Amino acid sequence: MSADDQQPPPSPPPPVLYAPIRPRGNPDQHRQALAEENEVHNSQVAQERRRRNTQAAARMRERQRDRERSLLTRRDDLENRMKQLENELSAIRTQRQQNE
Repeated sequence: MSADDQQPPPSPPPPVLYAPIRPRGNPDQHRQALAEENEVHNSQVAQERRRRNTQAAARMRERQRDRERSLLTRRDDLENRMKQLENELSAIRTQRQQNE
């Protein structure tokens, strides 16, 4: 290989220069339209958030009611069981007293 066989690598193509982008029409109107669009979007986001929060609160209230009902049922069951055990205990005591 001689020095003539080696060629320098090709240079990259020059970067493409595009014209700057300019808004069409009145820039103030464009800014105002964007602001109004953002305001509408933010209002819709807030409404959606309120709707989801309302639904979540309703679900939480329902869960709380279910928990309360479950606790009341459990309390009633335990009270009934306690009464049953007290009756059995008094029956055993009565039987022991009669045997003595």
